[in-house]
Amino acid sequence: MNMLLSAALALAAGPFTMFAPQPNDDAIVIQGTRPSDHQVRDFVRALTAVPSYGQISRFHAAVCPVAMGLPQLQNDRIAERMRQVATAAKIKVAPAKCTPNAFVIVAPDKAAAIRDLERRFPAYLSQMSARQVRDLTDSPEPAAAWQVKGLLTSDGLEAAKSPGHDYYTVKSADNPSHIKANSKPTFTASVVVIDVKAAAGLTLTQLADYAALRTFADVAPARITGLGVPTILGALTSPPDKAVPVTLTYWDLGFLKSLYSTDNSYLASYQRGDMEQVLSKTVETSDQEPKK
Repeated sequence: MNMLLSAALALAAGPFTMFAPQPNDDAIVIQGTRPSDHQVRDFVRALTAVPSYGQISRFHAAVCPVAMGLPQLQNDRIAERMRQVATAAKIKVAPAKCTPNAFVIVAPDKAAAIRDLERRFPAYLSQMSARQVRDLTDSPEPAAAWQVKGLLTSDGLEAAKSPGHDYYTVKSADNPSHIKANSKPTFTASVVVIDVKAAAGLTLTQLADYAALRTFADVAPARITGLGVPTILGALTSPPDKAVPVTLTYWDLGFLKSLYSTDNSYLASYQRGDMEQVLSKTVETSDQEPKK
């Protein structure tokens, strides 16, 4: 990961960008809205785009966020804010001076940054086909995010690949069933590359909260368009006449809580049911709290 960090620092270097003033409020989330069952279901399904018989990936190791491409003070504030979000969502956070595994790269040219990473450190994109990498660079979206994934046994041990083969051998004391596997997918690293032009006008809090959603979970913002759910995931693409949440919302926080508090050794269709309950409870609780 240190090699990727060094590379990203070099490729992200560009004119320093000053972001909008930070709000004085230190709150993690803004006020939510009372959810309907179909909104909760649709939100979870849209943000967990894996087949029902698949499994939903997430970090199992403690997260260690790092930001780069901006003045160091701003980079540090983004990383610290991501740590606050992780703590609020009950995601394990690594101590200071940890080896980074959640990278936020703010670059003057998103496509060029991805191409440079692919050329200099191909291992970090090796799980994607050439076409998938090309789709990232060619996409008009203002940010690109991806994860390097591994596999753990249900006991939490790292699964080993068979010598000379590209598949895992999983040994576990647990017996697989029709609703639960004897393994669980994990992130070994997560990267989001953000075009600095799209981030102009956002506060560091908004940028950090967006980055937290994109690195702590494998989500695609385009999939939630039209759901009518308040979320920070639209911060980079919202039209000028549309208000952007000042922080991540209770929906965003509830989604992260639901992802990290449920067992991802269960098949996706069963884990989603548990996630919906956690998300619904989080948003309903927010509706009972006084507005800040």
